[in-house]
Amino acid sequence: MSDYTHPEELFGAATVPEILARAGRGERGITLIDGGLRETPLPYALLAATANRVATGLARVGVRPGDRVALVSTTSPRFLLSLFGVWRAGAVPAVIAPPHRLTDLAAIMADLRRRIAHLDACCLVVADSFGEFISKRIGPEVPVLTCGELVTGRADDPPRHQPAPEDIAYLQFTSGTTGPSKAVVLTHRQLLTNVAVCCQRLLVEGVNSVHVSWAPLYHDLGLVAVLSAVAARIHLILQAPEAFLAAPDSFVDALSKFRATSTVAPNFAYGLAGDGMRLRPRRLDLSALRVCGDGSEPTRPGPVEAFTTYGAPYGLRPSAITPMYGLAEATLSVTMGDRFAPLSWDVVSRQSLCSGGTADPASPGESAARTLAVCGDAVPGVTVTIQDARGANVPDRVIGEICVQGPSVMLGYWQAPEATAEVIRDGWLRTGDLGYRTPAGIVVCGRGKDMIIIGGANLYPEDYEHVAAQADISVTRCAAFAVPDEERMIVAVELAGDVDPNAVADAVMARLRGELGHAPDRVVVIGRNAIPRTSSGKVQRGRCRESYFTGRLPVLAESAR
Repeated sequence: MSDYTHPEELFGAATVPEILARAGRGERGITLIDGGLRETPLPYALLAATANRVATGLARVGVRPGDRVALVSTTSPRFLLSLFGVWRAGAVPAVIAPPHRLTDLAAIMADLRRRIAHLDACCLVVADSFGEFISKRIGPEVPVLTCGELVTGRADDPPRHQPAPEDIAYLQFTSGTTGPSKAVVLTHRQLLTNVAVCCQRLLVEGVNSVHVSWAPLYHDLGLVAVLSAVAARIHLILQAPEAFLAAPDSFVDALSKFRATSTVAPNFAYGLAGDGMRLRPRRLDLSALRVCGDGSEPTRPGPVEAFTTYGAPYGLRPSAITPMYGLAEATLSVTMGDRFAPLSWDVVSRQSLCSGGTADPASPGESAARTLAVCGDAVPGVTVTIQDARGANVPDRVIGEICVQGPSVMLGYWQAPEATAEVIRDGWLRTGDLGYRTPAGIVVCGRGKDMIIIGGANLYPEDYEHVAAQADISVTRCAAFAVPDEERMIVAVELAGDVDPNAVADAVMARLRGELGHAPDRVVVIGRNAIPRTSSGKVQRGRCRESYFTGRLPVLAESAR
């Protein structure tokens, strides 16, 4: 395991209340922006002072150190004040994604009640806008407080308790892509150790650093971005995810206006940014950007090329895009590409990947090739190996399960010893992700539980979803999954716009048959937003399969092989 910087060495503190207190003595802070880049300043001094007030209010309603507090809100000043107030009270926050769609209200509330009960939360803190809405539906067992109530409290006598670095700091819900969401247990030291790594790898340091983020705060990517800015005491530009999605150009506009030096976003955001610069050229300056982390979903060439090509005239460095690999069970960051060199791609034979053994190199442009991003080497302190089913390390280019050790790997899943024992074995976190090692670093090629096996071939759903999405401009989202107990595959595609669904189904099937070695058994076209997704927008293939076979997917057309 490589040496790494401890949070005390970099920040002078190893707990969240301590880094907040230190930041509160400085002059910088957070600037929250909307889709039009209108600014709401939140100085760290105000954040620290108001967190004391919130902690006082929480103590008055019975919240004690170590208690779990569930929070449901989108990104806002009052939510940030409430979140840090929970930490100041010595309690353990768990941020739950707010409801984005109310099409299935009963299921949404049932999931919220399940999570609160699983946490054994002593109270629920919600955004002002839907405090009454949730209070009426959650039941009397759990007190419901609004962010506004806590922030506007007048008393300022917070608990004197200060958490220790080894105390539990946070419960992070997993995305739930391959099963029910679980709560990852992280201590203050684990959380801030990964924050220190991210600060160093993203070159976040000093008065000249400006980080831009729109990642949701219920996601590890968004949470670590905020904690990194507070710990390093830099200027953070923060936007709610729904504001970005409503005005995607605002991402690049913010990078330019605020002279951002770093950002981290999913791959699709860079594609939208590139398209925006191509279609709507305007005065921009991206010359300050040093690191643009690409994480949270597979890194694909198209969005990267669009962003770097159309960003170049505005001063964007070709080396700025940096692939990252991480997961909530390791706090966040596990590997990262070279920050000072262009992103490295590995072009491999799709047939070799399907055979399940090795990733054989192929020539760029080959129809049977798959282009994968090299996610670099392990960050300081972390050890990554590729292991077979028996737990033995495999040679370079042999596909296996990515396994991780390091100081930021979770203690386990909250109140789930069996699930914990399933993923932490012999001191290794078995991620469930499939990948292989190259001299340039780790390459991730899929999720083990999502693998579709037909005729002895391992078929990656990501391949089918990517190719299907290119078949017609009206396709917005795709999900590929296996038929239970049968060697057959279904590809579901969402449709947007007033187009013929039968023609789209036939076009997708023809594209899949022409580009991939094995055509799916059936392509089904469904309505917009019908594919189940996690709170962070990832496709839930298992739930999609269940909905299809129980008749809950609104099928508009089908095309059979």
